[in-house]
Amino acid sequence: MDSTLVTLLTGAGVAGVFCVLFVLGIIFPRTVVNDLKAENAELKAELEAQRDRADTAVAAASATRDILTAIQVGRSLGRPPEAP
Repeated sequence: MDSTLVTLLTGAGVAGVFCVLFVLGIIFPRTVVNDLKAENAELKAELEAQRDRADTAVAAASATRDILTAIQVGRSLGRPPEAP
């Protein structure tokens, strides 16, 4: 940044200090902060939805495993023992 610009802005008082902080990215406009908060809320909601879907998928996989195990046990119980 040009040193004369910094000198000029800081010499302007409070407005100059505000402008320097704004240019350096230390101060953000309220709309930017509000937009970021809204985006964070949306991302949190999406994350919660993904967690719910994952929990549902795990429960479905567990139920499928239990059903397949029951089918295998039922088949092995229904067969006569094999002759040696």
